[in-house]
Amino acid sequence: MSTPDWSPDQVIVAVVDAIADAKGVDQSELELVLRDYVEVDALEMLATHPDSSWTLEFEIPERKVTVTSDGVVIVDDIVRKI
Repeated sequence: MSTPDWSPDQVIVAVVDAIADAKGVDQSELELVLRDYVEVDALEMLATHPDSSWTLEFEIPERKVTVTSDGVVIVDDIVRKI
């Protein structure tokens, strides 16, 4: 597996969008600071390694988030492909 053609900013936006979808709110209504739950710089750095296979898991209140190198973001059981 390899990282999709995404920029570091795109992976952050995808994670925030997936969390908002799982909570049933618009991204602008999300009352969450992602940096409080995951090292955003590390996630951005992972996204810049196209030949690496990785999985990052973290928790936010009432949700488990998984991001994979092949462009999948999972929040609870909701799967979103970037």
